[in-house]
Amino acid sequence: MVEHTIRSLLREGVILLRESGCPSYILDAELILCHILDMKRIDIIKYRDRVLGEEEAVDFFRLVEERKKGKPIQYITGCQEFMGIDFCVRENVLIPRPDTEILVEKTLELLKGKEKLRIADVCTGSGAIAVSLAYYIPHAYVYAADISEDALECCRRNIERHQLGRRMKLLRGDLLEPLFEEGLEGKLDALVSNPPYISKKDMDSLPTGVRCFEPHLALYGGREGMDFYIRILKDADKLLKKGGLLAFEIGYDQGRALKKIIQDHGIYKDVRIEKDLAGLDRIVYCYLEE
Repeated sequence: MVEHTIRSLLREGVILLRESGCPSYILDAELILCHILDMKRIDIIKYRDRVLGEEEAVDFFRLVEERKKGKPIQYITGCQEFMGIDFCVRENVLIPRPDTEILVEKTLELLKGKEKLRIADVCTGSGAIAVSLAYYIPHAYVYAADISEDALECCRRNIERHQLGRRMKLLRGDLLEPLFEEGLEGKLDALVSNPPYISKKDMDSLPTGVRCFEPHLALYGGREGMDFYIRILKDADKLLKKGGLLAFEIGYDQGRALKKIIQDHGIYKDVRIEKDLAGLDRIVYCYLEE
């Protein structure tokens, strides 16, 4: 029987992942081993000469094989950091992206100083947006809505992990329907969403790890990628208070189109496009006229 140490196992994992073309082969090998051993990255350096059991080695190589096939590291380890918070993630639920932090940060900025807020996050997925808003706004009550039971179960775990159950509520249903069923007409200070917005042409060019492993239900936004924005905008004004905030994450080239759609409704003011650090469209936000 081959005796493995943390050092030797990492070395073999790095070689396997590098040969498979994995771009972050060192980090991924470390994260997989940390997951197997329930250790932090600093610990696998500190205890690199620790001898491991055969079962631990078998589990490590099994997960390395999954990563070689393109499975996202977040689905392998079951976690992802977002807004400085650790989130549980699972298969069939969209992995939180750093780009989405821009939507959360802007919403926090725009709501700063307001009291007793009611906020709804539609298409919540893992709850990255909703949980982050509840976490950083202690006086807010946040509704997290999604049609996917897998997503809601994942969000539930994240609510429990951060002890936010008293200030959050999960709602299952199609887009705005569960908010109306909850009786929230005219009661929301803010409605935010990162809906599916990938167009038909862009779906085919997504990276393998996204296209083959992440849920198309949370990605595909119709032929032009605008279907869900149009559906949400149809009734969003009925849920918002006068002067309430409406904010969306958008695709890199969708800012002008969505801004026009919102302006054409004639009931929103101060429609703004916010770009990310790369200078690409990232969010659109506005306010319901008072």
